[in-house]
Amino acid sequence: MGMIGNVIRVSHEELNSFLNDSELLEKKIYAEESYEAEWFLDLDKSWDGINYILTGEVIGGLESEPNELQRALFSFQIINEEQDLGYGPAQYLSPSQVKETYSELEKITDDILKSKINPSEMTEMGIYPEIWTESESQEFLIDSFKEFKEFYKMASENNEAIITYLN
Repeated sequence: MGMIGNVIRVSHEELNSFLNDSELLEKKIYAEESYEAEWFLDLDKSWDGINYILTGEVIGGLESEPNELQRALFSFQIINEEQDLGYGPAQYLSPSQVKETYSELEKITDDILKSKINPSEMTEMGIYPEIWTESESQEFLIDSFKEFKEFYKMASENNEAIITYLN
């Protein structure tokens, strides 16, 4: 099965309710209809490749506070340290942080995106799921990144928070 990256868009009020009671987050994301909802984005196994595009690092490779791009997937702002959604707790960005992050994501053109993908380096670094030298995997990553960027655009325009987690 593997590790799947997930991103959801929520209102600021909903984010605050999750920060106060993280069980509400679990109920939302594990409800049967969630996987088809417009506020839910399943990155499948492209999440680490997207993180590599944004940071040039493997997850956890950052030694300082993440910048706007680096925090797009892993903000290190934890909803509940004790809550494990499969591979650790959920992380979030507030609506204002989403706007800041999207303004940086918006700058990544198709040419810049393609220039950031280095299949041999990604394989050498162990970027999950280590399929990057296969030609179709690069297309998969580009498509996933574009979907991720569009998801952030919607969140920014709707003044929504972003929550990310792996399961």
